[in-house]
This record gives sequence, structure tokens and C-alpha cells, in this order.
Amino acid sequence: MVYTYDLTVIGGGSGGLTAARVAASLGARVLLIDKEKLGGDCLNYGCVPSKSLIHVARVVKQAKDAAQFGLTPADLHVDIGRVSEHIQGVIRRVGENEQVYTAGVTVKFGAVEFLSPTALTLDGERFTSRGTLIAAGSHPRVSEIDGLAETGYVTNEDVFNLTELPRSLIVVGGGPVGVELAQAFSRLGVQVTIIQGPERILPREDPEVSALLSDVLTSEGIAVITNARFVRAERNGGKKVVMAKRGDQWLSFEADEILIALGRQPNVSGLNLEAVGVKYDQQGIAVDDYLQTSTPNILAIGDVIGGYQFSHVAAYQAGVAARNALLPVGKKKVDYRVVPWCTFTDPEVARVGLTPGEAGRRYRQTRVVKYPWEEIDRAQAEGATTGFIKFVLAGKKDEIVGVHIVGSNAGELLGEMALAMRNHLTLSDIYNTIHVYPTLATGLAQTAFEGYLQGATARRNRRMVSAILKWRR
Repeated sequence: MVYTYDLTVIGGGSGGLTAARVAASLGARVLLIDKEKLGGDCLNYGCVPSKSLIHVARVVKQAKDAAQFGLTPADLHVDIGRVSEHIQGVIRRVGENEQVYTAGVTVKFGAVEFLSPTALTLDGERFTSRGTLIAAGSHPRVSEIDGLAETGYVTNEDVFNLTELPRSLIVVGGGPVGVELAQAFSRLGVQVTIIQGPERILPREDPEVSALLSDVLTSEGIAVITNARFVRAERNGGKKVVMAKRGDQWLSFEADEILIALGRQPNVSGLNLEAVGVKYDQQGIAVDDYLQTSTPNILAIGDVIGGYQFSHVAAYQAGVAARNALLPVGKKKVDYRVVPWCTFTDPEVARVGLTPGEAGRRYRQTRVVKYPWEEIDRAQAEGATTGFIKFVLAGKKDEIVGVHIVGSNAGELLGEMALAMRNHLTLSDIYNTIHVYPTLATGLAQTAFEGYLQGATARRNRRMVSAILKWRR
């Protein structure tokens, strides 16, 4: 059978674009389909606009704090309309840079669905494809809360289009999106309250990390309410009211706007997956270690399969899936042993690998080395001293199995540590690597040095040197 395309990619986000480029570079005839525009959630509603807003908010904070550096503080006025224009400009420029990913790829827009494992329709037009890769992404999860639809709310998909700043904002959800946007809007002059169901914000992080960031947000005037389940919304004149329950206690909060940040829901509807036997549930499409669905010639990656919902993970999966879809032999499995991620608050929260608790359950011998951010000379020079570096080590050789960093630009330090973990490097490998001074990366070497001084190797060396010196005397 002659197919119209060798590979059809559904979804033009980070994963879809990468997969299309990889497949085209291998000589495949590739069709890339998206509903209306390329770039996906990360470009249009997520990573790019949020980091642009966070940058603006950081500039505002720095201007207000200028006195501590001997400068005259600026009296800034935030024009949210112009800020939104700036964000849209960043989105446009990043989108233009991504056009290289569609070289040699046929790009179409519209609604696509399966007729069979190798036949699909795009807005009613039938075509065939030897393989299909679903990278349809996700959308904001909005629970069916009593009165919420009538009261009104925003999500990350429309919050960047605000033409006026609300005077007050309730953020429902204390995960990465919630805390990033809460801090950004607070720094722009909005009174912000975070309502979080679990007992702490950023519940996937090490508890010490969550506690420090909570203290930072509170110190900036953000109210952080935990163990509070959002159950009802209503209007009170021009205000919006959120009702929450903490145990048997009712809590009431009032603000101009409500931002829902309760995670992501995979985009699985409308593809007619049932017709081709692709299994899925509320968590997303089920895939195996080769990223194949229950129908072998249909693969899936990114947010639509749940799990690690990060653009960089989707891009990694794309390379694996595109190769597996086109090559009949030597298929490659995905490897999630080392997955870094970062929450872009100020200070940033960066992580790769295991928490101390997770490491203790997996290894017989573990230890933790912690180094204060304020001891890094570059941090002192820039007046950004909040945070710490924490190494989680396992075994007699002190293999690095987890790294947790809270500090300015912490995410920039993860690349080295992810590479170290991928290659099973030890504390000694970091300690014996020369790091440029003065940089924040010096903190990694300093943490390793402190770990060495506290470790078994240093104790043995001290005993040996002591014995030698005693003999020489």
C-alpha cells in the first residue's frame, strides 16, 4: 500500500515540532497538524509568556529594592496593557525562531480524527499515514466547583491577555504555575492569596524546599493558605468570593479575580481513539516504554500521556518516538531515571533525581550534604542570598542520586548535575572539577567540598595523615 505520509504528527507543540523535524531529517514524508497555530501551550500560554511576565515582575521588584544598592528607588507604574503587548511580542519572536522545525514538513490546520490505524480525516478530507504520533498536549484542569462558571475565572490560557490589573487575586492551586503567577502578580502590585488543597505548596518537592519558598512568598505579602479545599464560588457585588473547607472549618476569601491553577488535563477528546483501539483514561493515553499505544503504529508523547508534563521531556520523547515510528528494528526505550525540572519563582526551585526520603527507601546507605546559598560569593555580590544547595548521595562511593537547589537562576545549574547523574558520577567527580570563580556554579563545587570534608574518605585521609605526622615527629 502506498501511504500519503510516512508519519503524521498530531499537535504542533514542543514535542510535535521536534518529532516532525527529526522525522523529516530521516527522509520521511511528514504531515504536522494542529488545530489553529503552532507552538503549543508552552509557547502561547505557558512557559514563554509566564517567564516573560516573571521577568517584568522581577524588574519591578529590583527597581523598588534599588535603595539597598545605594540607588534611588524608582516609583514605577505598571501598564498591564503594554506588558501584555511585550509578552505577545516575545511569543511572536520565539514562534518565528521555531519555523526551522517545519522545514521539509507539510503543515496543516484543522480538526483531525482517526478512521482506522492508517486512515485519518482532516476537516473531512481523508488521507493515509503509515504511522501517527499523537502530541496533542493538554489544557488547564478546571474542577466542577459549585458556582465557578457563573462567577467567572481565568487560567494560564487567558491571564496574559489582561488589559487591567486586578487589585486582588485568588490563586487556586499551589503547584508550579500557581506559585509562579502568584509571585509575579504580587510584584506587579496585586494583593494575592494562594489556596492550596495539600498541606504545602509544591508538594512534589522536598519539604524543606516547599517551606523555604512558602516563607519567601509570605515575606512578600502573599497569603498562603494550605489544607484548604476549594468547594464553592459566588459573587458579592463587584467581587468574587471563594469558599473553601479546612477540615470542618469554612473559609471565605474575596478578590477581584480568580486564577485556576489546578494542573493539566490531557487532550484526548475528538480524535476518535476508540475506533482504532487506543487505550486512554483521565490521566492520558497509555503507552509502553517505546511510546507505542495499544495500537502499535500509533505512538504518543508529551502532556497527552500524562506523567512528566514538561516541554523538555516532550522534546526528549519526540526524538525517541520519531525514530521508533520509522525504524522497524533497534527500537529505543525511554529513560526517566534523570529528569530535571525547575519552578521559576524568585528564588528559583530546581530539582533532579530523588528526595532524601525517596533515596532512603531505595538505597541502604545514603547521606545528604547541604550548602547555604549565602555562602556563594556571586550570590553575595548580587544581593540574592536566599536558598541552598542539597546533594542526596548513595552508597560508599557517594553517587549523586538527587540534587535540590533553591536560589537565583538555580535552574541554570541543573544541566551539569543532570549530566553527572546520567553518568553515575560521584561527589568526588564534582569536587575535582574546576569551576569558574566567581559564578553561581562555584556553589556546586563548594557543596561537593563540604561533602568531602564530612565523608568517609576525608576521615580515612585524616587518620592516615595524622599517623604519618605523628611518626615523623
